[in-house]
Amino acid sequence: MTPTIAICSLIILVSAIRLLLRRGFSVLDNIPGPPRKSILTGNLTQLRDPTESDYAFQRQLEESYGEVVKMHGLLGERQLFVFDPVALHSILIKDQDIWGMWEMLKWLNSLVFGKGILSTSHADHRKYRKTMVPAFSTANLREMLPIFYEVAEKTRYGLISPNVVDSPQTLDFNSILGRTSLELIGRTGIGRSFDSMLPGQEADRYGNALRALMPMAFKLHLAIPFLPLLGAIFPSSFRRFMINVIPLPTLHELRDAVDFTQETAGELVKDRKATINSGKRDANDGKDIMSLLVKGNMSADTATHLTDEELVACTAMIVFAATDTTSSAMNRMFHLLATYPEVQEKLRAEILTASEQLNYDALVSLPYLDGVAREVLRLYPPVAPVAFRKATSDTVLPLSEPITGVDGTLMHSISVPKGTSVYIAIAAANHSKRIWGEDALEFKPERWINGKADSVTTKLPGVDGNTMTFIGGGRSCIGFKFAQLEMKVVAYVLLRAFRFLAADPRIKWLNTGIMPAPHVDDRPELPLLVERLKV
Repeated sequence: MTPTIAICSLIILVSAIRLLLRRGFSVLDNIPGPPRKSILTGNLTQLRDPTESDYAFQRQLEESYGEVVKMHGLLGERQLFVFDPVALHSILIKDQDIWGMWEMLKWLNSLVFGKGILSTSHADHRKYRKTMVPAFSTANLREMLPIFYEVAEKTRYGLISPNVVDSPQTLDFNSILGRTSLELIGRTGIGRSFDSMLPGQEADRYGNALRALMPMAFKLHLAIPFLPLLGAIFPSSFRRFMINVIPLPTLHELRDAVDFTQETAGELVKDRKATINSGKRDANDGKDIMSLLVKGNMSADTATHLTDEELVACTAMIVFAATDTTSSAMNRMFHLLATYPEVQEKLRAEILTASEQLNYDALVSLPYLDGVAREVLRLYPPVAPVAFRKATSDTVLPLSEPITGVDGTLMHSISVPKGTSVYIAIAAANHSKRIWGEDALEFKPERWINGKADSVTTKLPGVDGNTMTFIGGGRSCIGFKFAQLEMKVVAYVLLRAFRFLAADPRIKWLNTGIMPAPHVDDRPELPLLVERLKV
């Protein structure tokens, strides 16, 4: 037996033993849920089906069962799919220290980015969060707003106008908005331009490599579910050796991409520190997020001070987290504007009554623009429609309304054994008819008044707008205001110049594992018919 086969066999054996030890009778069996599709994988293939449009299986769970649903994972593991508001509050806020990250996600994030805000829990996570949150403050976003406008104008004049001259043309907005989002986070996040935003040219290698890291890692995990045990069982000093000897081209490709991005990010951090120490000004006048982090770190106390390696991890995480998520949200927004011309015209009318560039407070206060952005984010979260937690001890999950067990018993709370995996059902909470009304699945920007959803009385523990899009509690998204601002600026600039007439009926939104993405004939693409306005 070769060393590679022996290592793989050991990993599989340990993984199987750990799973089988917890696969007998479970107190969760009384909770209603769908039958397992497979003895081996349970319902996982349904939950992660990449060919599924708009998460049809999760819609089925929302409509056919209660707000807490039992599911089956690998080898019969009982899992919970949760969108009960009180249960979510317990998981995310009241008892958040009981609910840890999945080891798989911690391992993937650690492998791709290093130790940082996405790959740690509890005290370590709070340390990174305390350091990074100030960089995303409203005051800093005000300072960055001119860069947002500049990038949006480059999209208008560099990527769209040259292709739409005398007559309407169909353009791929998936490519256009992906480039826009990457350039915007490059400029505002690390003070570096990734893309000239000119036809026929592409983003530089570092930007493209960062965008590819997590999808590549997630694809590898789906192909080899036991791979995260490399990080969970073996020390880091041995992990690189095993990655090198396992004969998987995709694994080696990921290794090389991680090495390249971390080396480049390390150079960026060193250059930024040198620039700040010398007192020189850079192109962004030190207003980008990396500069703010480096400056804050220089004066941080011992408890919150970050090493250069940690700053490198923060840099990569910022670019990754703010690129594909916001481009996905903008893709969905323009797809919906093309699909609902009456919404587009009402929004354009509001925009055209204002000056060409508004200041921060005036822009974010435009009521219909705010309603459109919030409704897009509510109805179509630009992330995977579930977040993951695991109980680190036995606990009790409270419920806002009792559920009827399989045996007919009325259950007002649920006893949850240690080790139980939970899916926080982001999309299901955002679509709940009990919370949002019978029109919960309709696209209605008018439902939002002054940033609050009209007639909604049930409180969700989300960080923004009573939705779960950006989660809540100690692991809520620190960049949610950044994402909303990007959506608003790009819409504000482009709707002044173009009309989006129709969307290709072949467009399907598919589950890519990380976030929903528009596809045509299995290609990532968002073809929209665009007309230049006479202004």
